[in-house]
Amino acid sequence: MNATQEADGHRAGPYVLAPGEIRRNPLSVPSVKADSRDTAGLLAVFEGRLAPGEPGPPLHLHTREDEALYVLEGTLLVQIGEDRRELTAGAFAWIPRDTPHAFANGAGTAVRVMNISVPGGLERLFADQSEYFAHLRSAPDLAELGRIGARYGGRLLGPPITVGVQPG
Repeated sequence: MNATQEADGHRAGPYVLAPGEIRRNPLSVPSVKADSRDTAGLLAVFEGRLAPGEPGPPLHLHTREDEALYVLEGTLLVQIGEDRRELTAGAFAWIPRDTPHAFANGAGTAVRVMNISVPGGLERLFADQSEYFAHLRSAPDLAELGRIGARYGGRLLGPPITVGVQPG
């Protein structure tokens, strides 16, 4: 699809992805299943994986997108506003824009989660973050993550959720 088609609101044709297959940008974390180019900007769909005890993003919010998380397997510790909950496989969380949120894997096994953003666009943020992470030689700089997020209407509010879990 070219830029003119995207601007005109045309969507990609139908497609099917096999388990583990991604749509594009193999370096992006989380993996892109559908993005703005596929949906004429309506939404973006991602699949992410966190290892046991692995933190997710720092506490942040999005000013442009609403977000949904659907746990495919494992247990995801989610903070939405001041509320923290453990979401197990099959659980769903809706996070309206401007709502502070963070998540981590607080369990001893890997977690897989589907992330949906409405409208699409978060794929550009994830691509920029993935490029930054690929060049790191130490822990990510929260100030730099804040600058990357700000380019896409995000705002960093605090550190990631930290958990002390040993792989089971």
